[in-house]
Amino acid sequence: MLPIRRSERDARPAPQPRWGASPWSMRHPVRTRRLLALALALVLVAASAACAPPIAETSQTRDAAPGDAATRAAARTTLRDHVRWILDRPAPAKRLFVEGYFARTLVAAYDVFAVSPADSALARTALAGGFAFAESLVGAQRDTGYWRLGYDTGWVADMGAALGIFPALEPHADSLQLARYVRTAERFVAALERDRLILPDGAVGVGWPLGDHPERVQRAWRSDVGWSDDPYLVATALAGVEVHAWLYRRTSDARYRERALRALDWTVAQLRADGSLPDFARGEGELTAAAYAQEGWMAADAYLAADSLHVRLCRELDAHVRWLLRTQAADGTWGGGVGGERARAPAIVGFLVWCQSRCGDRPELREAAGRAAKALVRFEATWAPGQEAENTEVLRAMVGRPLAALAAGRPVP
Repeated sequence: MLPIRRSERDARPAPQPRWGASPWSMRHPVRTRRLLALALALVLVAASAACAPPIAETSQTRDAAPGDAATRAAARTTLRDHVRWILDRPAPAKRLFVEGYFARTLVAAYDVFAVSPADSALARTALAGGFAFAESLVGAQRDTGYWRLGYDTGWVADMGAALGIFPALEPHADSLQLARYVRTAERFVAALERDRLILPDGAVGVGWPLGDHPERVQRAWRSDVGWSDDPYLVATALAGVEVHAWLYRRTSDARYRERALRALDWTVAQLRADGSLPDFARGEGELTAAAYAQEGWMAADAYLAADSLHVRLCRELDAHVRWLLRTQAADGTWGGGVGGERARAPAIVGFLVWCQSRCGDRPELREAAGRAAKALVRFEATWAPGQEAENTEVLRAMVGRPLAALAAGRPVP
């Protein structure tokens, strides 16, 4: 699953050489080059003609957007530098979910920079990178419906995080691309159903802790994880809520809406009286749970698009928001010290942007969001010091979308 253990680090494959590289692409280099060339060609066409650019920022939208003009300008500068760093890396991340978040950052950056003539070339290159990752994901899906993750397990949460590239690209993709993305996501959720990882109460199970998938369907056990079909909050938010909600938006199939809502209900029901979420048996903390649950909640609001759901989320998540405000450090960060918790906590900033945009900008929220924004635009100085290399990589993967949300003054997929 998303947090990484030492035994899994030791099992990682050798670094892969290029954007979108995967075991599949390394076995099929000619087909991979063709897919990447097709993706780039489609992006250039879409960027120039088929895809309408994001709405240009005006005085009216600035007045309505969370954060002030100085914060948005600083976020744009940091995001621009961060996108260049992502594009200039010598090799992609070994872990699928990490590379998925990098790719989603590139798409979010396109939405921020495409309206600026000075940044238009960078925006097009970033969007091409997002399409390249999506096409490699389509090509690398195994017959089981799953993917190799970069280490020898089959965590559902990692796969759900990677599939988030599809809704991110939805505004920019053509009908053929979207059909491929939908088929890929449907094969994934069909595999979850087949392997009984979609549970009767709406939760989604952990996945396969021994190998990337067993040779035959069975309940697998590992002492630091539990059973493969134990309910898991992160998998439920990303695969149960986010993937199913997007499939409902694309297909209008009521089954996907029902599953997304049941998964959503389960995640909200996990909130404790103080507004926090429980950690998991393997030692994942409250902030890890929060960062990924928030992604699922925002996806439900965006993809199910029901006014009643929006009102309900704002009401039922208020205690959680207050918990975030109470636990924020004076420097605007969360999860003091170092480690996987702190590496994932920057995603909370994107959730605060959602809260301000969707649930009302009250003074205490504005103050907390302002402190968090100042910390995020200086993440190399505030969030990164002391982190091990693997957690620094996670941190850099997680900061991009919140930066884009700050720069745009609105939530991003």
